[in-house]
Amino acid sequence: MARKPAKRTDEAPLDALRTVLNTQLIQLSPGINQISNPPPADQRLEYYFIPMQFMKQYQAFHRPGKPLKNLKLINYDKPAISLSFFYKHKYSIERTVTHSDVEQHIRNYRDELLNRSLMQQLSIAQLKELQRTDEILRTVRQHPDAYQACFSNYAHNYYYWYCTYRYFDDLAAMTTTTSSEHLLKHTERPGHEVHQRLNIIFIDPDYISEAVPHDHKLIDRELKTFPIQLKQGTTTLYLRESGT
Repeated sequence: MARKPAKRTDEAPLDALRTVLNTQLIQLSPGINQISNPPPADQRLEYYFIPMQFMKQYQAFHRPGKPLKNLKLINYDKPAISLSFFYKHKYSIERTVTHSDVEQHIRNYRDELLNRSLMQQLSIAQLKELQRTDEILRTVRQHPDAYQACFSNYAHNYYYWYCTYRYFDDLAAMTTTTSSEHLLKHTERPGHEVHQRLNIIFIDPDYISEAVPHDHKLIDRELKTFPIQLKQGTTTLYLRESGT
């Protein structure tokens, strides 16, 4: 089966963090800052834009390979100079499966139906499903090659907001890289409490309001080194004294 992501078990103190975050956060707006398609107000989605000068205060929560269950540092050590967001159905599909995994999955599915029958009377459709599952399990045991199989979580409709951010991978050379991460959201299951989760997005306040060309030629910054600018028609002559 597909390799499962690292299991989140430990949790961060969200109430204490919110107190600090609310003193540090800044608001970003399209047209003023380099941000596009920010998520609309949603009680299930909680995120904060935090200037990079506060980033080291969150180092204890930066745990590669062992993420926290209720907190995600979207771009620790990679403060964003531009941001965009999009909504996406997140799913995976694993086509390389083993016979034992397939048989185990069918057996677990059948056992769920059997356990349900002990608690309540199954409907006609559920009884037919139990019978069908028994037949499939019998066939798989007797004829391992009877079916082609794959695993996927597509039908569970996991939709997430994603954050795409650009950051300087070499500030001296002014070169950038783009990465994407999905945001955690509050979840609630029937009969269970709401599980709150928050996201922190670090930004570079010096550049989040200034466009950085994607072609890395940075022509605008080069031209700023020419203090004399003579514009005529569609062409401008840029001059600077020799030796400056």
